[in-house]
Amino acid sequence: MDSVAGEPVRRLNKSLDRLLLAVSGVVVAAAGFVVFWIADYQRITSWLLAGCAALGFLVIIGRTYGIRKFKSASFASFAALWLVVHVCAFLLVVDYLGLLFYLPFLFVELWVGFMIAIWRFGSPSDRKGV
Repeated sequence: MDSVAGEPVRRLNKSLDRLLLAVSGVVVAAAGFVVFWIADYQRITSWLLAGCAALGFLVIIGRTYGIRKFKSASFASFAALWLVVHVCAFLLVVDYLGLLFYLPFLFVELWVGFMIAIWRFGSPSDRKGV
């Protein structure tokens, strides 16, 4: 197998690859544990979870409509407003009802948001060259 530059790729030992993969998994899990432990100690866990919800939301929108759509000022402002509504709804529902009740609410909220986006900006399948 060659690299992009056309040079042959040097592969490490298969067992070393697996060891490095396991070590990286443990490091990521430990880092996540430490971050949530510090957030719980500082009492900012809900905001940390809201940040994770915002990142997940942006990934969903970015994969659905493509990054090129964000160059449009109207779509970017719509996505920003939708992001604010999404995070505020997440914080309110999780705070008052719990995380389990957020899952059906998430489905409804994303469905309504996507219906508005499709009505206003067209179907995601209308993307050209993305």
